[in-house]
Amino acid sequence: MNFRGRMTGLALLSAVMTMPGPALSMTSNQPPPGEPALLSEHGARQVAWRFGIVHVEEIARCGSRWEIAGRDRDGNETMLDISAYDGRILD
Repeated sequence: MNFRGRMTGLALLSAVMTMPGPALSMTSNQPPPGEPALLSEHGARQVAWRFGIVHVEEIARCGSRWEIAGRDRDGNETMLDISAYDGRILD
């Protein structure tokens, strides 16, 4: 590639990187308009297992979150709220 081609490529890359995109503009727990939830119930269970719940007693989707109640390895009750869009643990 010649110098002119590289400069055109760099200019294009620079323009694309400075454009706001959905991932950069999302500040809430909401998907972009028209996008369905990405995390299935099975996916929410897997997140809960990674965070120490070994027995899920109740799981429910409430809007933009999965609410999970269960027990840890020691039998203690624990609850998790998980984003239905990206699998993050919510406060």
